[in-house]
Amino acid sequence: MSEISGSNSLNIDWKCPKCGKPVTSGIGFRAGVVKGISYKIGDKLDWSGKRTWPAERPAGGNFKTIGYFECENLRCESWNDCFPEVQEVVITIHEDVICSALPVFYQPDKIDFFVLSPEQEI
Repeated sequence: MSEISGSNSLNIDWKCPKCGKPVTSGIGFRAGVVKGISYKIGDKLDWSGKRTWPAERPAGGNFKTIGYFECENLRCESWNDCFPEVQEVVITIHEDVICSALPVFYQPDKIDFFVLSPEQEI
């Protein structure tokens, strides 16, 4: 299989962890079929395709993955509208359902869409 490119998006309303303003963010992440699918909390991942991330569905559909977003508030110190100046989020998936998204400080110098085990803490 060729290298996966692109991402899906998780649309969520929350407060930016940098500026505290309420924002609607599209979090770029890779999980299930990667083909620009738009999800929200509570949606079930689609695994029906060849371009999946990870390549094999984790046991029981339980895992965590790192996603990335930019605050849409133009006054936020994180707003740059220029990849890779982004913030990180850990997305928890249980039985293929997107359960939560929490801002984290993990590896801001890498944009790798890490996949974590369900019990792994950051």
